[in-house]
Amino acid sequence: MISRRDFLTRSMAVVSLGVAVPGVFAKAALAARAEASAGAARTLVVVQLAGGVDGLNALVPYASPAYRDNRPRLGIPEDEVLPIGDGFGFHPALADFKALLDAGHLAVVQGAGYPNPNFSHFKAMDIWQSADPEGKAASGWLGRYFDGLVDASGHPLAGLSIGRSLPRAFQAEEATLPAVGSLESFALQGPGNSADAGPRRAGLLRMYDVYRPAGTPFAALLDATLDGAVQSSAELIAAHAAYEPAVAYPDSSLATGLRLLAELIDSGEGASPLRVGHVTLGGFDTHAQQPAVLEGLLAQLGAALSAFWQDVVAHGHEDEVLVMTWSEFGRRVRENANLGTDHGSVGPMFLIGNALKPGLHGDPPSLTDLDDGNLRYTVDFRSVYAAVLEGWLEAPADEILGAHFEPVDVFKT
Repeated sequence: MISRRDFLTRSMAVVSLGVAVPGVFAKAALAARAEASAGAARTLVVVQLAGGVDGLNALVPYASPAYRDNRPRLGIPEDEVLPIGDGFGFHPALADFKALLDAGHLAVVQGAGYPNPNFSHFKAMDIWQSADPEGKAASGWLGRYFDGLVDASGHPLAGLSIGRSLPRAFQAEEATLPAVGSLESFALQGPGNSADAGPRRAGLLRMYDVYRPAGTPFAALLDATLDGAVQSSAELIAAHAAYEPAVAYPDSSLATGLRLLAELIDSGEGASPLRVGHVTLGGFDTHAQQPAVLEGLLAQLGAALSAFWQDVVAHGHEDEVLVMTWSEFGRRVRENANLGTDHGSVGPMFLIGNALKPGLHGDPPSLTDLDDGNLRYTVDFRSVYAAVLEGWLEAPADEILGAHFEPVDVFKT
């Protein structure tokens, strides 16, 4: 996989059509794309559904006899499914998704996966976040986006992950991206103005002075990192203090994280500083007693995203925000003996936004032509990434993904 650094420093660059062009032209093209992307008031919100969502009970093929045969106890009764067409419907807990779809704001990509799926949570997550099933990529797919299209010394909140650690998708070679567990833990300045530094910041500065290797390139990196941390902390807290949500968010960690992203989206003068935000909802590893657990998680997902979208619309940013969900894998077709489902292969991806063609996209995976009890993917997940990169973030998908994947046709233009 070719990194951006390699791509830009080589004298010749190979583009997706297999044509070699002088590197200077490649640089010029990338610079133009970077300038266009940096000026665009567009934000991507990535929602990770950790644990492996049972796609067959989220997007229910209720008209399929094979679905009923494989799930005599777990199958969602047909009279409870929220039908959306073509023999499919949402789990009854996803009434908020049904409302978003009916309003023309939700698209569903069916059968998302990749060749030779991995059924380990950690390895599968790594594959989705690096966009590399072979495990050779040193960075995440969004980290490569930030390295290539956002100035590493630019706005410190161009990317923000809500959580205690930075997701693999955000790992970059050059860009420094923050992860925020909570505003309290992220704050570096003390009470009052920035000149009145609190003990947390003072302690950090003392430690920095002791360990900073003066006069080395690493010192410059630390300077930029510290400056970015202080600035991003101040800006995030200012955005939170100034923001008035237009809706009442549910009481959940997912909703809290989405509200924080909404605050940052609304904080910019003109274009939002935020290009990509990341939040996670976990708990989808439903090996046993799945019905109640899945129902609660899907209800939480739908309510939080519905509130976020209503808030974004009320603040006038509905044309600037795209939401995309992903999960490391789906579940097996046949239910297990513990009233649950085991690790499977593929599942649906949900996208929310004004620019989308609403409805179902991609071919539904067959419930009869299985691969050792697992669904066969019909859409490579990297084709969804390519669509988002090219159609929304205006980024060169082939370079970031390391190969060409035909973008899924989910955008109106």
